[in-house]
Amino acid sequence: MALDLVSATSDGVFTLLDAAIDAAIAEVTTNPKPIDPKDTSERQFVVIGDIDSTNEGGKHEQLERITVQIIVIYRGRQRSKLHTLMHLVRSMLEYASPEVAGVDFGEIAWTGSAASPAGADGVTHAGALEFEIFAEPA
Repeated sequence: MALDLVSATSDGVFTLLDAAIDAAIAEVTTNPKPIDPKDTSERQFVVIGDIDSTNEGGKHEQLERITVQIIVIYRGRQRSKLHTLMHLVRSMLEYASPEVAGVDFGEIAWTGSAASPAGADGVTHAGALEFEIFAEPA
């Protein structure tokens, strides 16, 4: 029976981010609180976005390459704060290895990122980072 490596990866990456990013810097969350469009106060949060899994194992072997997208949202007038937070996320995850019982992980590899200009409200900036990691049952 196959192990749920996608959930294990999501949990492991969330734990790494939550431990590394102080709540005073940004909220690490799986379910961000709604933002009132009229509210232009500064707010930063990090959330796990898309997760994709590809079979890399042979016959009767479970080995998955899992791609994890991290979404970074910064609300404020200094786009450079988005870039700073994106760099923090990258430096915390790149080459790290999550620890989840029953799963062996390789090192996390950064594969790319993108940052947008402010949205229509003039204060919401979004960035996305993509990482890959190999996982298999221990």
